[in-house]
Amino acid sequence: MQPEVIVPEQADPTLAIPRPEAVPGPAQPPPAQAGDVPPQWLARLESLQKGLQDVQHQVMGAPAKEQPGIPFTEEVMADELPVNCRTPAIAEYDGTTDPQEHLSRFENAVLLHRYTDGIKCRVFVTTFARAAQQWFNQLPPAVIGSFREFRSLFLHQYTSSRKHRKTKLSLFSIRQKEGESLKDYLLRFNTAALEVPSATRKFLQVTG
Repeated sequence: MQPEVIVPEQADPTLAIPRPEAVPGPAQPPPAQAGDVPPQWLARLESLQKGLQDVQHQVMGAPAKEQPGIPFTEEVMADELPVNCRTPAIAEYDGTTDPQEHLSRFENAVLLHRYTDGIKCRVFVTTFARAAQQWFNQLPPAVIGSFREFRSLFLHQYTSSRKHRKTKLSLFSIRQKEGESLKDYLLRFNTAALEVPSATRKFLQVTG
């Protein structure tokens, strides 16, 4: 006998193989809407944005040539200090004496050096003391851009300390005091006459 051959049945193509079910993950929150943000957060965000804008405006609008806290401009501070730069050997100015005399002494002293305008400003301030130094420290930033401006501010500040210039008429009031020797009188008269540039030799002969 022939052995019986068993032919397997063909699979029905219409039958679908079941797939494993997807495991549900954690639920995702819906996108936040403008109305869902707490009002205090919105106010805080607006405040931060405004603060950043204010800082940006201050940075963009600030003078580019200002030295914060220093009365000198950037141009004055940019001049390179000479290696042998020294403070003039003149008395310090404290605001109680004639400012014009101090300024004249300074300008005469710096003739020995080839100071630039900026260096001249920075050296001049080193001759200040006490009240004059305090006045300089309280000046607004970047208010001095040249020695001419510095000179003008200085003389204006201490106008009340300037000496009253003698005139030729004031020499007529100089008389020899009782008990004063002729030598002392002439010395006092000639000293006063030196403060009157317009007093000529002829005029002094008449009044003396």
